[in-house]
Amino acid sequence: MSAPTDLYVLLRLYTNKQNSPTVLIQDFCDYLQKYARHYLQEAPDLVMYLEDTATTVQKELEHLQDEAKLMLTTDVKGHKFVFVPQFLVDRIIQRYKELDEHTELPFPVANELPSEFPASYLKPLYITTDFGGLIEEGERTNSYLFQLIFPDDTPPMIYPASLSPEKLLDLSLAKIRLFLRKDESKDYIQKRMMLANPGKEMTIKNHLMQFQTRPTESLSAFKHSGDAYAFWSNLCSFIRQDYAKKNEKTPEEAALIQSIFIAEFLNDFYRNKTQQSLQRETALKNLELCFQKPPYYYDMDAITKFTDSRGVPLLGQYRSVDLEQFIREKSGDSESSLPPLLIFKPDSGKRFFILKEKVVPLVLRLCNETRKTIKDLLTHEWFELLSSYRYDEAMNSPNEYEKKIEGMCRTTNPILHALLSASFIPLLALEGSDSNDKDTPHGFRMFDHGRLLPYNVLLMLDRQEILTDSRILLPFWFTIPILSAIIRFFRRPRKKKTPSAGKKVVHQNEALEELDSAESKSDDAHDAMKQRKIALKRAVEEIEKRLISEGSTLEKELGEQLDLWNRNLDPGIKKNLTEDVNSLIRDYIRKTVKSIKVSTFDRARVENLTTTLVDSPGLAKIKNREALTAYVQLYIIHLIKNIN
Repeated sequence: MSAPTDLYVLLRLYTNKQNSPTVLIQDFCDYLQKYARHYLQEAPDLVMYLEDTATTVQKELEHLQDEAKLMLTTDVKGHKFVFVPQFLVDRIIQRYKELDEHTELPFPVANELPSEFPASYLKPLYITTDFGGLIEEGERTNSYLFQLIFPDDTPPMIYPASLSPEKLLDLSLAKIRLFLRKDESKDYIQKRMMLANPGKEMTIKNHLMQFQTRPTESLSAFKHSGDAYAFWSNLCSFIRQDYAKKNEKTPEEAALIQSIFIAEFLNDFYRNKTQQSLQRETALKNLELCFQKPPYYYDMDAITKFTDSRGVPLLGQYRSVDLEQFIREKSGDSESSLPPLLIFKPDSGKRFFILKEKVVPLVLRLCNETRKTIKDLLTHEWFELLSSYRYDEAMNSPNEYEKKIEGMCRTTNPILHALLSASFIPLLALEGSDSNDKDTPHGFRMFDHGRLLPYNVLLMLDRQEILTDSRILLPFWFTIPILSAIIRFFRRPRKKKTPSAGKKVVHQNEALEELDSAESKSDDAHDAMKQRKIALKRAVEEIEKRLISEGSTLEKELGEQLDLWNRNLDPGIKKNLTEDVNSLIRDYIRKTVKSIKVSTFDRARVENLTTTLVDSPGLAKIKNREALTAYVQLYIIHLIKNIN
């Protein structure tokens, strides 16, 4: 190792050699000249100290004084001295190394330092307010000392800033252990603690035994054992009460009281830390529970406002850092499967979070909410087009119809569109979450063979059904071919006019041909409609004969099936539910019956209509599916049989 050349290092070596923080500058210069001559070949930079040593050293010492590393003084006789505070810091560090081997030595106290010791090297530290901050975030350095101040008249102790509070606690526990070994101290303290805590005699005895016989485990138990917190609180309190009565204390007794204060404070600190940790864990569990509540999707603003069951905000029970870490862990990449927490973005760019198992229930709810809105908008739009003898390509093209439904979904419900367009949807399909999710009502599917179903299927928006509804709204003369053709001729749009943006509209006679029903081919529309109803009723009677057993009637079968699926005991609730189901069936059949072809109307057609109704969101929650299916079949026959 090469010889040091830095003046401050050489000065510290010289003070250690002299065993004094204060040295005469002239003596140091003489030492420096000898040192430079001895190590000149090894360290050529030392040549600066061979000529005019006093002047060179004086300038460097003044510079070090400006940096608060030393102090220059002159006595009454004109002798110049230099005071090196680091010498005393090094001595205190050495004292604490000795304390590891000699527990009986007292802690250094502030009055052991000379009066000229600079304040910048001794930082006050109040145990009740400042000490806790050093446990996890304190600086570890040998450059200065801490003066630990206690709340009573106990003399402040000093220790190097490089010493951690955990090490200080270890030394304090060693002094308490030494106290319990003396005379009959252990038996006396144990007896007092047992009297103050009846029923816990064995616990107290075991804690004292562990503390004295297994020192390496005592520190860990002190930090992490729930039962130990009460034990240490009582032990420290009793020892401090005994010594509080003494006016004059020996250095060893003062060190014991200092150890008691340190143990008491850190006992409270670790107990509070454990409680905060439990509170944080509970709050994070409540955070995960909040994601399972409607509406299931939340942005960061909403997440920061989550509350527990008492209405207390969760943010505060855990830190912002804990929340960010929770989000990262739950939404992080996973090699084998999707993470528990998924992220999606609507067109607004705001990030929303949703639990993986809640994607399908949310899609179902949003589809139910969006279906009527889109259906009403599209029905009105097509009615306006048909009223003007125009048509949309989506009326005849399944592909164009699907694009139109998707565009309307994007506008009317951006959240639903963002979910269905999210990057995790294909992976969700592969995992088969929809089939395994217990919250998903029976009959609802999002995927078919690993692919997302089309928007019109998810929203249950049948193209022909909406087209039929739009035509029903037209005035009656649209069903009379001759009158309709005459009006169309006079109201046809001019060729120069172009359709509005976003709508593909065609004005030609083939549109009318596609939209006119079979009745328009008859010369007498009224007679044709009448004949159609008669034929439809005959077909229904044939189906009824196959469904109704001999000796029973349609009304009797309806009543029996009704009692099987509607088991509400409250007559009012039962009546309302029955009327709701009947209204749903009536509305659907009213719209469908106009497009039913008599030639294809058979039992299979009735079963197909029944399946569509039973699987609709309005009926999906009724439990007895078999009875409900039979009831819907019979009620459809009842409605068509009694059609006017």
